[in-house]
Amino acid sequence: MDGWQEPSLRIARLIEARFGLSLPLQRDRLLGFLGKRSAQDQRQLADHLVLAPEADPLWQDLIEAMLVHETFFYRHMEQLNVVRREVLPVLRQRRTAPITVWCAGCATGEEAYTLAFLMREAACPGRITATDLSATSIATARAGLYRRKPGLNSFRALPDEAWRHFDAHPTDPDSWAVAAGIRQAVDFKIHNLMTRFQSGETVDLISCRNTLIYFSDESLRQVEAMLVAASRPGTVLLLGPAERLRYTDVFVPMTTSHPQILHWPLPEVS
Repeated sequence: MDGWQEPSLRIARLIEARFGLSLPLQRDRLLGFLGKRSAQDQRQLADHLVLAPEADPLWQDLIEAMLVHETFFYRHMEQLNVVRREVLPVLRQRRTAPITVWCAGCATGEEAYTLAFLMREAACPGRITATDLSATSIATARAGLYRRKPGLNSFRALPDEAWRHFDAHPTDPDSWAVAAGIRQAVDFKIHNLMTRFQSGETVDLISCRNTLIYFSDESLRQVEAMLVAASRPGTVLLLGPAERLRYTDVFVPMTTSHPQILHWPLPEVS
């Protein structure tokens, strides 16, 4: 394959097989991770990875190097406004129990907490399970502490009224913690999207935004199957602006103006 040398290609294919990440996404990051390791060292690494579990430190270090961790609160505000105005009221009206949400590929937690903010503001009680492959990102998300700094930072799209969901840090004026009541509504877990979510549990809303773009074509079939397995008629699925489903027709656009807001239609009542 163009630009690849054996055994780095072998390692890349191991990553793709286990975690679904596409080869083009991996290339620069993997070569940076491997650095000046000799071909022999790379072969030994590949031999180790074949048999090692995902929790193995070498696998963990490698995955951390492959992932894109950058995100922020209220990303893609236009879509979130539709979620606030149209999606959450429908789910709240349909369910007598609190709604269940899966935020897949949550990175450092801003996406999941944003959904929690919207649910709180819409008086839509529910529970969010947020997952990511990165143990480091999940640890940051659980802490719920974010620093405001120049340039790209977690708060760059935060509406003024959303500051009420944060508590100021007692000693660092540039750090803000998600309010305890919000943190308690979100459960963060390490999870590989190539595997089944929550042992077959189905949810009302899935947010999988800006995540599918990192998977290879072959892996997408499996990931989409996992999304369907976590869904039921009525489930709403949020994708990123550049994403679309390729291998399932279970979900259809919920609104004509926002084709990345999809749902599994309920059976028609005769």
